[in-house]
Amino acid sequence: MALMQPTNVAVQSEEVTGAKTLAEANVGIAQLVTVSATLTLPSTSVEASFTIVNGGQKSVTISLSPAAADKIIGNGFTSADNKDAVNTLGNYGDSFTVTGNGTTGWVVSKVQGTWTREA
Repeated sequence: MALMQPTNVAVQSEEVTGAKTLAEANVGIAQLVTVSATLTLPSTSVEASFTIVNGGQKSVTISLSPAAADKIIGNGFTSADNKDAVNTLGNYGDSFTVTGNGTTGWVVSKVQGTWTREA
């Protein structure tokens, strides 16, 4: 695992080079996405937190996909089950952090860059 330094604070990270299903073992480890990929969240779990970071410049499209019965709540998104958060052709360092609420889905706790909700 690498250490990335998006600011002056080192963060444990793991490079993502294709589609990935996130699990409890990934909590607390920034997912540094270097190629276009879909990352799938597990079913919501109280206070589990995942951070996704664009590590591939403008050539990378990242989709963060919740479980079918879960929502991604916040960032101005209209609340709906099974809709991805998408960083299309974003910038290096764009990031998105969600924390599980254990019932309806994932609450956005931090955003850098432009992330939109799947239509």
